[in-house]
Amino acid sequence: MAFSPTTIATQTTSARDPRELYEIKQKAVKFYNDNGVPNKMEDVLNTMFYDNPPDVFGYLANYFEKFAATPTISKVKAKEAYDSKGQPTIQTEVFCTVKNNLRLSATVVSPSPNSHLSDNTKPEDREGDDTERQNSVTAAVNILNTDLNNRLTGLDPAQQQEVDNVVSKFYVELQSAEEERLAKEAEAAATEEGSTKDVETASQASGSKGKQPKSATKGKEQKKEERVKHSGNKIKNERGRNSGNKSVKGGKSQMSVAVPMEPTEKFLPGAGAVSTMSRAACVAAAHIQQIPVFQHVAGLRFTEVPFEMTVPLPMVTIIQSGRAALGKSNCIKEFMVVPKPGMPLSQSLPLIQKIYNYVGKSLFTKSGVAAKLTNDIGAFCPTFDRPEQGLDLLQEAITQCELTVGEDFFLAINCAAYEIFDYEKGKYELLTGQAKVADDVVEFWVELLGRYPSIIAVIDPLRKQEKEHWMRLSDRISDQCFVVGSQAYARPGLLKDEELTPDFVSSGIVLALDRLNTVSDTIHVAKKLQDADNQVIVSCCNGETADTFLADFAVGVKALFMKVGAPVRGERTAQLNRLLQIEGVLEMSSRLAAQSEYKFPHITPPPLPEPEEGEEETTTKKEATPRKK
Repeated sequence: MAFSPTTIATQTTSARDPRELYEIKQKAVKFYNDNGVPNKMEDVLNTMFYDNPPDVFGYLANYFEKFAATPTISKVKAKEAYDSKGQPTIQTEVFCTVKNNLRLSATVVSPSPNSHLSDNTKPEDREGDDTERQNSVTAAVNILNTDLNNRLTGLDPAQQQEVDNVVSKFYVELQSAEEERLAKEAEAAATEEGSTKDVETASQASGSKGKQPKSATKGKEQKKEERVKHSGNKIKNERGRNSGNKSVKGGKSQMSVAVPMEPTEKFLPGAGAVSTMSRAACVAAAHIQQIPVFQHVAGLRFTEVPFEMTVPLPMVTIIQSGRAALGKSNCIKEFMVVPKPGMPLSQSLPLIQKIYNYVGKSLFTKSGVAAKLTNDIGAFCPTFDRPEQGLDLLQEAITQCELTVGEDFFLAINCAAYEIFDYEKGKYELLTGQAKVADDVVEFWVELLGRYPSIIAVIDPLRKQEKEHWMRLSDRISDQCFVVGSQAYARPGLLKDEELTPDFVSSGIVLALDRLNTVSDTIHVAKKLQDADNQVIVSCCNGETADTFLADFAVGVKALFMKVGAPVRGERTAQLNRLLQIEGVLEMSSRLAAQSEYKFPHITPPPLPEPEEGEEETTTKKEATPRKK
C-alpha cells in the first residue's frame, strides 16, 4: 500500500509555489516512512479485515498503542492531608505524559509513621512529637514539589529501582549536608570554648604568682575521683558480663547488666517523602500499563508474574493491652486471631466480625460501657492482670461462633518486648511489679505457649540484643509457631545490605512501608527473608489512611499474613475490602490459589564455639581445684 501526502498538500495555501508544495510532499513522505506509518497501516488494515472486529476504531487504537512512546513522569504535586488519627500526612499526585497528553496517573495518601513514644506518654510530652511530625510533613511536601519534581521529570515510573535510587540519593545528600552543618557548628563551639579557657588561664596566672589556685587542686582531685570511679565501673561491668541474665536458686532472679539498646535512627524532616514518592511511582506505573497494582508489584518481586497467586490471611487485632493499658499484664500488647489456611476471605471476614462483636458484648456484660471502648486501631482495651485473660476470652469467642480453636481459627500475639524492657533494672516487666531477666522470660513463654497450642505466631518475644536467649526460645517453640521479628530487625533500607547470621534467626518478619522504606527495598527484603525460610507479614501503621496500596503490595510480594488492626474503622476495613476485591478478581480469572497449611521451620541455635587450647587447660584446672569453704 503506497502512502500519498495529498491531504497535506491540499491543506496548504493554493497561492504557494508548486515547488514549495512538492518539497512539503517529500518531507511528509520522509516523515511517515521514517516512523514506519505506511507499513504499520498496511499491516493493521489487512489484519483487521480478516479479524472483522465489532469496534473498528478501538481495534486500531489498541494496535497503535503498543508503538506509543514510553510514558514518563512530567510533574509531581504534593500537599498536606490527614490520617485516621487526624494527624498531618502527605498526599502525592504523579502526572505523566501519556500519548502526548498530561494525565494524572496516581494519587497516594501515605500513612503517618508510628511514633517512637510509648502509648501511655502524657499529652504534654507529646507536643514535641506533634511539632516534629508537622515539620516533617511540611518539609516533605516542599521537597516533593521542588527538588524531587525536578529530578524525576522524564523518568519512566515503571522503572521502580531507578525512581527509588533518585529519591534515596537525594535524602543521602540532605543527610550529608546536615552532618556537615553540625560539624561546623561543633567546630565553632569548640574554638569559642578554647578561646574562653585561654583567657581564664591567663587571668588566673596573673592573679596568683607562685600559688596554686584552688580550682586547679579541685580539678586534680576531681580527675582522681573520676579515674577511681571509672575503674570501679569497669570492674562492675566486667562482673556484670560474667553474671548478667542468670537466675539464682529458688527461681528468684538476680540483678543483671542489660545489653544497651542500639541507637535510634534519627530521621531528617521530610523523610516521609521517600516512601510516599516510591508508592506513588508504583501506582502510576500500574495505571499506565492498565494492570492491577498487585500484578505490577508481583512483576517487581518475581522474574515472571506467576499465573496462580494467593491472598494473605488477615491477622486481626481484637484486643490491645501491654504496658500502656490498665491492669498488671504487660507482656502481650496485641491479641490477634487468624483464620486457617485455605479459608477464603469471603468466608473468614464475616466470622472475624462475629468474634469481634462477641468480645465487645462480653466485655460490656462484665465491666460496662467503658470496657467496650476502642483505641486508634479499633481494638478493645480492657483491664487485664494476667495474659491468660485475653487468650481465654478469644478462645471463648471462637468457640461461641461454633468454630474450633486451633482448627478453624488460630491465635497470634505481639509481645512488643522492647516496650516492656526496663533499662535501669536490665529486666523485662512482664507483669507490673514483676521484673524478670531473659532466662526467666524464655521459661515464661515456653510455659504459656505450652498451655495455648493454638498460638501460631509470636512477634518480638525478646529483644534482638538477647540473641542467645532468642535462639534458645526459638529452639523450644519454633516447631509450634512462627517466631517473628518486627522491631528486632532494622528497616528494609538497612536490612537489605546486612548479612543474615546463624546467631539470630527468625521464621517471620513484619514489614511496613513508611518513612525511608521504598518499594524496591521492601521487596528486596521480602525476597531475602522468604529465601531464608521466613514468612512475610505486611503491616499497617497506627496512623493509617484509606489508601489501599498496602493490600495490593501484600498480594504482590506473596505475604502469608496482613496485619491490619481491628476489623472496624474505615481505614482498616478499606484494606480488608481491597483484599476481598483482589480475591474476586483472581477467582474470576481462575488464578486464585489457596494458602498451604502452616509449616513451622525448626530454628536450631548455632553450636557453641570450641574453647582454645589455653582456655581449655585453664578451665580444666579450675574445675579440678577444690572450692574452699
